[in-house]
Amino acid sequence: MSEITTAVTPRILTYGPPPAQRPSDCAVEVQYVSSPRELSEQLTAQPVHLVLCLHAPPMFDGVDAVKTVRRFDASVPVVLATQVQNTRINIQAIQSQVTWSIGLPSDVPAGEALSYVVGDAIDWLDEQAE
Repeated sequence: MSEITTAVTPRILTYGPPPAQRPSDCAVEVQYVSSPRELSEQLTAQPVHLVLCLHAPPMFDGVDAVKTVRRFDASVPVVLATQVQNTRINIQAIQSQVTWSIGLPSDVPAGEALSYVVGDAIDWLDEQAE
């Protein structure tokens, strides 16, 4: 008996501002949301392989976004990307069960720095699919 397999397009859900220009020839689906409510809706809509959460208060509370993700899925990898480096944020990230925390450069706008993280995440998911 032969096996039938269906390929699932890897999906990254990103809590943060979308870039001005998105790559068009990407084998990974990247979706951007700007509120915890949208994040919740998209988590239940279809499977997610990785969640990226920008922490850039007051517009984007990445720690709260990580908590939202964990209410829906305890197993999906979650990356917290932040320019804010302090003990309180680090402790909150650990308590919310973030998988990785990435420090963003402070001399680059947060949205632009996030786009670099998205690019690295796309490369990582491509490698996992091979």
